[in-house]
Amino acid sequence: MWGSTEEPIVVLHVESPNRGGQGDSVYRTEQPCRALGQLPGVKVVAGSFLSPLVHQLLPVADVVVLCDVVEADLFPIIRHRRARGLPTIYEINDDFQAPQAWSASAYLAHNPITRSLSSQLAVHCDGVQFSTPYLAERFSGLSPHRAVFMNQLWQMPASRPGQRGTGIRIGWGGSVGHKEDFRKLVDVVGPLLARYNQTSFAVMGPGVFWEMCKHLPNDRLNYTPGGSLADYLSFVATLDIGVCPLEATDFNRGRSDVKFLEYASHGVVTVAARLAPYQASLRDGETGIFYDDESGLMHALAELIQNGEMRRRIGKAGRKYVESCRVEAQHAVARLQFMRACRGRLQTTPAAATQVSNDHCRTFADSSAQICKVDDLTSALLEGLAATRDAELTVAAANFRGAADLAPTFYLPWLYRASVQEDHLEAIKLLQKALALAPASATGWILLADRFEALENLDAARGALERSAQEAPELGLATARLAALAERAGDSERAIALEAVALSQNPYFALPHVRRVLSVLDAGQTPNVALVERCLQLDNRYWATRFALGRVALAAGLHELAREHLAMALQYAPDGGPVLAQLAKLEIAAGDNQAAGLWLALAKKSRG
Repeated sequence: MWGSTEEPIVVLHVESPNRGGQGDSVYRTEQPCRALGQLPGVKVVAGSFLSPLVHQLLPVADVVVLCDVVEADLFPIIRHRRARGLPTIYEINDDFQAPQAWSASAYLAHNPITRSLSSQLAVHCDGVQFSTPYLAERFSGLSPHRAVFMNQLWQMPASRPGQRGTGIRIGWGGSVGHKEDFRKLVDVVGPLLARYNQTSFAVMGPGVFWEMCKHLPNDRLNYTPGGSLADYLSFVATLDIGVCPLEATDFNRGRSDVKFLEYASHGVVTVAARLAPYQASLRDGETGIFYDDESGLMHALAELIQNGEMRRRIGKAGRKYVESCRVEAQHAVARLQFMRACRGRLQTTPAAATQVSNDHCRTFADSSAQICKVDDLTSALLEGLAATRDAELTVAAANFRGAADLAPTFYLPWLYRASVQEDHLEAIKLLQKALALAPASATGWILLADRFEALENLDAARGALERSAQEAPELGLATARLAALAERAGDSERAIALEAVALSQNPYFALPHVRRVLSVLDAGQTPNVALVERCLQLDNRYWATRFALGRVALAAGLHELAREHLAMALQYAPDGGPVLAQLAKLEIAAGDNQAAGLWLALAKKSRG
């Protein structure tokens, strides 16, 4: 049985590219892995997709956990692991279909293929685990084999000896992603500071939050710049009341309750928005207080400021709750049991555990867990990816070239270097190098097809796409691209057939079916929307699906249905211009020229 000293196992935990140390990495990777590594016979290695050690272990580790990783090259690995009886588990920690606009990874949701990958990878894994009950319910259709492992604290802080100091200190700390949540808190705190002289407001985070507070009384405003998680917890320990403001957005509903845990563990009374993240753990009036609107927030804070006994009672109960059931080590066995259950459904016998070198890993005295370090290679790849995202291709190329020098037998530096190479022939040479090192890289074959197609070598492009489809049929992109080549060659019948195959391969990849519907509609014909409607059932927030169905409804004279779809498309579209133009057409069709003019003015403004 796994977890015994007789049969040691290796668990590999894979993250998306990051430098580590931030809250998500600590709570979702470092702490769970460290706790698992304290169990008898369990060896844990954690690292990002950029680590050569991770790629070495991916095919052979007894269990692999993919933590929000969005990489097409994982499909053949998952398939081959299952054939050997080795389970792969996907972990979802955020609502990836509703990212925050400011996020550096928001582009993943706007790109139709990367948007599909989280769902498609989860479907093809042997189990899916979530960080919150809300996410487990929201994405329940991805797998019948699910588990929820909420964020936990590593250990309880020392209890504080009575009052923290004179007066009542209300506080909040967080990242720039909470800017809109924070704005309404400031509006409430201002009048409270004016009313209660003994009250102060403490803030920790980026400078933008300091700017938002500058109109508050300086003598009762304390600002601490953002820092490490340890710095933040030291800040929390100075508070009497901690606030969890949260706007009712799709993304926010999928957040964790860790801010409540951080407050409560220090005996700080939590005042939280009555939303999904806190409803599974906070007991209103017992371990914290809920509020529904700004008026409710002001009332709750005023009551706590005036009632010291209430603060002490709730603070003590909150701390007791965290201590009793929200410490990481208390949940390690449940994680291992879920892994066992995922393995138990596979029919073959897993291979023996693999020996792991810790030369490039950070270790712990109390655990077998090892965390891959951000070494020179990983750093060069991270810098290159950041420069690529910012369209600084010369900088990106230099970093990828340096990474290739550091690890000439690792395929990712060659793949990434090719992706930013302007010369098509040079890019082809680099991709051929990458594919010689990793022949199963579906991404590499697709990038090679891009370059051949740019050079009008369509036969070579077709061959590369066929190889990509062979290596990772689950992706669906290569088949959709083959359909586009068939359409280009005038073979519409084959193109339509291939598009249907693409949907069967990856039903979350809606783009080819959206394009088909729009092309038929533009030709003055009535499209078959069944496939697009199926895509909508799987992902009802993808703007292009809503846009296509809105246009179909408008053409059919179904104005209210068109309005519903187009309104949703506008909410999620990265560029609202095309949607605004259709909304203007809808109002003209409905006889409201004034409303149409307003939509057209907005469309013109969106074009700059």
